[in-house]
Amino acid sequence: MTLLCPKDASLAFSRNLGWITYREQTKLKESCVAVAGLGGAGGLSAVTLARLGVGSFKLADPELFELTDINRQTGASWNTTGLRKTEVIRRMILGINPEASVETFPEGVTEENIESFLKEADLAIDGIDLFNPRAKLLFFGACRKKRIFVITSCPLGFGASLLVFSPDGMSWEEYLGISSEMDDRELILRSLFGLSPSALALAYASPEVFDPSHLKGSTVACGLTLVASLAATEAVKILTGKRRMRCSPYIFQVDLMTQKVVKKVYSFGMRSMLQRIKRALILNIMKIMRIRMEND
Repeated sequence: MTLLCPKDASLAFSRNLGWITYREQTKLKESCVAVAGLGGAGGLSAVTLARLGVGSFKLADPELFELTDINRQTGASWNTTGLRKTEVIRRMILGINPEASVETFPEGVTEENIESFLKEADLAIDGIDLFNPRAKLLFFGACRKKRIFVITSCPLGFGASLLVFSPDGMSWEEYLGISSEMDDRELILRSLFGLSPSALALAYASPEVFDPSHLKGSTVACGLTLVASLAATEAVKILTGKRRMRCSPYIFQVDLMTQKVVKKVYSFGMRSMLQRIKRALILNIMKIMRIRMEND
């Protein structure tokens, strides 16, 4: 029996078949994924989904590639420095699949374009920078209102975490215990902890890995390739119904350096007393590490 039907699936994606059925491959071809943020997480997730055969994309990011992106972001190179991320990733997707539909939003996700950005999207992927919490609130709120599933996968050193937010489950705000009234620093710190409640990477992190005062953090390519794999695999499950998904407050974390895996359900999200104590403890440890580094 021939698995590939040339009239309905291109030869380029034929090696997916066996792990993905022909029906599922067709479903991916007909699906539209909105990717908000095309840095290390969003850009590689979009390209991975293109290789899986997803046929339509909405891409949003206001930034240009910089030299400091080269260590981890797909599309970032000496040749693309100064070019728009939306345009570079668009070209990469069309290089993989010339028949793909790719709409770009070079202004990023804004209140003015969020409706258009999410229009006809079957799924959304959060690749918005952790240090842009207001855009995250806007994005997650709009997705929930439109009943669109959101996948967020965060790089954590040589590991990553995975969370899926269902329109009917615990929301981004409820899980993190945040609100728009909080200042940006508080939103960033709560988001960081909520995406890494087990802090697996803290075992080998140095003090300069996270600097909220200067709105920057350290990331490596290994963690981001893992992010793309986690996000894209979950996207296949959601778009095709291939396997049962587990949504927030369930979180999956894996760290390749320590070879540890954690799967947990936080019934009250990060709002419980235990999680608040853990958050304060971890932040104090990081503060002490930074003070020691500055005094050495």
